[in-house]
Amino acid sequence: MSRELYYNGTILTAVDAFPKAAGILVEDGRILEVIREFDGEAERLYPDAKPVDLQGKTLVPGFIDGHSHFLQNILELKQLNAKPAPLGEANSVEELIKTLKEQLNDPVYADQEYLHARGYDEAVYPDHRIPTRFDLDQVTTKPLVLDHASGHNSVFNSAALALANITDDYEPGPDGSVGRFEDGTLTGLFHENARRDVLPKTKADIWEEFEQGIEQVTLLYSSKGVTTAQDGATPREWHDYVQRLAEEGKLKIDLVSYVLGEGTDELITAKEPQNYAYKNHYRVAGKKFFLDGSPQAKTAWLTKPYHIPPEGRDETYRGYGIYTDEQLLLLFEEAIRNHWQINVHTNGDEAIEQLIRVYGEALKKTGVTQDLRPVSIHCQTVREDQLDRIKELGILVSFFVDHTYYWGDYHASAVLGEERAVRISPLASAIRRGISFSLHQDTPVTSQNPLFAIHNAVNRKTRSGRVLGEEYRISAWEALKAVTIQAAYQLFEEKEKGSIEAGKRADFAILDKNPLTVPADTIKDIQVVETIKDGCTIYRK
Repeated sequence: MSRELYYNGTILTAVDAFPKAAGILVEDGRILEVIREFDGEAERLYPDAKPVDLQGKTLVPGFIDGHSHFLQNILELKQLNAKPAPLGEANSVEELIKTLKEQLNDPVYADQEYLHARGYDEAVYPDHRIPTRFDLDQVTTKPLVLDHASGHNSVFNSAALALANITDDYEPGPDGSVGRFEDGTLTGLFHENARRDVLPKTKADIWEEFEQGIEQVTLLYSSKGVTTAQDGATPREWHDYVQRLAEEGKLKIDLVSYVLGEGTDELITAKEPQNYAYKNHYRVAGKKFFLDGSPQAKTAWLTKPYHIPPEGRDETYRGYGIYTDEQLLLLFEEAIRNHWQINVHTNGDEAIEQLIRVYGEALKKTGVTQDLRPVSIHCQTVREDQLDRIKELGILVSFFVDHTYYWGDYHASAVLGEERAVRISPLASAIRRGISFSLHQDTPVTSQNPLFAIHNAVNRKTRSGRVLGEEYRISAWEALKAVTIQAAYQLFEEKEKGSIEAGKRADFAILDKNPLTVPADTIKDIQVVETIKDGCTIYRK
């Protein structure tokens, strides 16, 4: 038996009834006692416990990732970095070409026959120009695919198109689109599922990449105080890989998976989501569905047209959905009858409307009354009337509030227009209605850092420094709960994690400063100095 006493610091519990504690007694990886105050000297009161002096630092519950793509981060380790500042150096098409060519001097890419780059973002380019196949032809003669920062668009160079036998007379299906020059030739830009027609039909075995990269990606998350991560769209093959990694003891944090596509139904075996047990820090939590694309890539499905439509689209363009109502109803009915929790990618308000409409109909048809906690992932452009109905249906939300910083200016000027842009991720509106929500970074779309999500929820400042939707700001306390206890509730894990309460797991993050008392515009500068999972240190700065 091991006992530890945490004391002499600020302990934020994420519990409204008692926000702060004086100490925590931990036994064998679980919280044995939460000490409101010490009536005497702490170490003398608990002589059988190992003292852990916080030295004035701040301890919070371990952060819980509301939504990301944990496994995709492993693959990104061997991809070219096409991101703009602050995550890269490609702040224009010209800089993109330059930095990709420089990176190819690294011997690690010499044996790669098909090159992959990720993160281009025309939103920050001075001219907002999207790279073309001919820009990428300047980088390499090998096949090269360049993914947009959102992960919803890709640009292929000429070699990649030729390898896939894609010519200028190619026509995509209804769930994708392509870019064309004025003469009708392909620019190399492929949206959404049209990309599947270009990417290699068979992928090389990636087990070696998963095995080599798992430690580095776990460090990426744990160094930011994350003790529970999510893989938000797991194909069957990837599930098999991560299960193997878990069996080999490679997971040091908990990982929940929402499985995607065919062949994954059998992976969800429990009859109630709250009974889905971890095995070696891994569990399948439910199913994932995509209803639309990305607002910054202009493929999200909106009720009203885009402020400035993408090239090749007229002024009525609103993006597009993935499913018909009839198709989606069958999928939702199956999930509800099987008591599966579902995570549903919904950026545009028309996609959100489809979720509300069809999920509500599926509930009526099935008659199931269990608490299944479906989650609207991203929920960028949700309207006030939709929040009312989301509340009625018991739908939860995971907001991608970092959009206010990374793409807020672009949303206002080119995507949504000022009126709609100011209310992306309307956190305060959700709080007023009592809607439980988490925050996320959709990593690797943006870098994993829950403290930055807290910062953006409190400040809502864009890259240019303007406040985008001041009335939708929330307090640091509310934001802290969104990455702890409310994120745990989203996973049916509120009895095990997310707050400092007796009986729960000893999952903690220790911070160098208190996010509730520092100036609001410095929350992003707070550092995680230690991360503790089940009572054991898994990261120390």
